[in-house]
Amino acid sequence: MLKVKKFTFNPFSENTFIVSNESNDAVIIDPGCYYKTERNKIDEYIDHHQLIINAILHTHSHLDHMFGTHYILEKYNVDLWIHNEDYITYNSFEKVCSLYGIPNTFFPSKKPLYFTSDPFIKFKNIEFQVLFVPGHSPGHVAFYTKENNFVINGDCLFESSIGRTDLTGGNHDQLIQSIKNNLFQLPDETIVYTGHGGETTIGREKKENPFLA
Repeated sequence: MLKVKKFTFNPFSENTFIVSNESNDAVIIDPGCYYKTERNKIDEYIDHHQLIINAILHTHSHLDHMFGTHYILEKYNVDLWIHNEDYITYNSFEKVCSLYGIPNTFFPSKKPLYFTSDPFIKFKNIEFQVLFVPGHSPGHVAFYTKENNFVINGDCLFESSIGRTDLTGGNHDQLIQSIKNNLFQLPDETIVYTGHGGETTIGREKKENPFLA
C-alpha cells in the first residue's frame, strides 16, 4: 500500500505530496515549499522515514506548485517529470514570479523529462496511471492508482469547486470536459487529493459539485 503525506505550503496554501511505499521508496508531487522552514519540513520528514526520493512529478507547473522544485532537484539529485504540453507554463516560472513580485525564486537547473504515450509510469514499486486533464493549464495531469484508491489531481477538481481558468493557457470548457471524461470515469469511492484545500471523493463531486451539475 502507498502512503500519502500532505504538506500545505507557501502564501498560496498549495498542497505538496510525498507518496511512499513499504520499501521507503518515494516520489514528491508538486513541491511548493517556498520558505526555508518549509524546505526543512520536507527534509525532516524524508530523514525521519528514511525515504529514498526517486523523482519529482508535476501535475502542472504554475509557480505555487514548483517553488521547491529547484531545491529538491539539487538536494536529492532526481529527475523532474512534466507533460510536454505544460512546458510553456514551466518555462514561464521566473517571469510569472517577477510579475507577482515574488523574490528568492530559482528556476530548476535540470531539464524536465516528459510523460510518454504510455499511460502508466513507475518508480520502483510506485506506479501511477497518468491522466491527461488539461484546462487549468495546457499540460495538466493527474496521478491515479486503482490499487490504492486515490488520485492526486492538482488544480482540476476541488471540493464543490474546480480550478480557475483565467490564467494563461486556461480553458473553462476544456477543464469541464477533462473532469467529466477522465476524472468522473474513476470509481465513486476514489479519494481526490487536491492542489489546495481538503480531500474529497469522485462520487461526492458527481452529486454535489455545482460547476459540474
